[in-house]
Amino acid sequence: MAVDAADAELVSKMLKRWAGWDRVPDDVLGQLNQIAELLDVKRKRSLFRRGEPGPGLFLVKSGEFKLSLISSEGREQILYLAEPGKMIGEGFLPRDVQCAASAFAMADSEVYRFETDAVVKLTARSEALAFALMRHMAFRANRLIDLVLDLSLRSVERRLASFLFTLAVRNGAEPGKQTVIPRQLDMNTVAARLGTVREEISRALNRMQRNGILNLSRQEIVVLDLSALERVTYE
Repeated sequence: MAVDAADAELVSKMLKRWAGWDRVPDDVLGQLNQIAELLDVKRKRSLFRRGEPGPGLFLVKSGEFKLSLISSEGREQILYLAEPGKMIGEGFLPRDVQCAASAFAMADSEVYRFETDAVVKLTARSEALAFALMRHMAFRANRLIDLVLDLSLRSVERRLASFLFTLAVRNGAEPGKQTVIPRQLDMNTVAARLGTVREEISRALNRMQRNGILNLSRQEIVVLDLSALERVTYE
């Protein structure tokens, strides 16, 4: 369905958090809101799948999505997770180009969709909009390159330590203080995100617990030594 005034205001607010979007004129953002469509996506349903035509650009309103690849053997590699306020650009493609990844809802979610052709027409009228989209695509490409480097050059323990360090910082971690990380993702999801299997994640967590870096429970992970956790990411 088309977005109302409250949704239009939220879209503009979310987009302006990203670098370059603060330079997009308000009238262009207004035109972008006019082409926006709000979709309800149930848990485990897809926005698009690998091999399908791209349905457009997306902005997450609520819930969470995962961008992933699934091998012929059924093994999943999560490319990234998209929570509220994040854009999903892997479906923003010319009609003759197929999606290279799939996007699935991890919970009942809402997402704004901007149809590709309509967005392209707007970029022809606004250099600032084209630049903002280009910045986003470049950022996402750089993150995927980082992921390739992680998978090819870093051990599972280093990848996991880096992942946990990032979560700890998001949860207000400070050197010398313990930090609680709620277990919001299951082991299979963490493993898929880090390009391994849950058994390897379990072994790495247990090693860090034995070394006094973490304390584990079913509900949370407590970071006991933030500096030691950071050192593991570079070992």
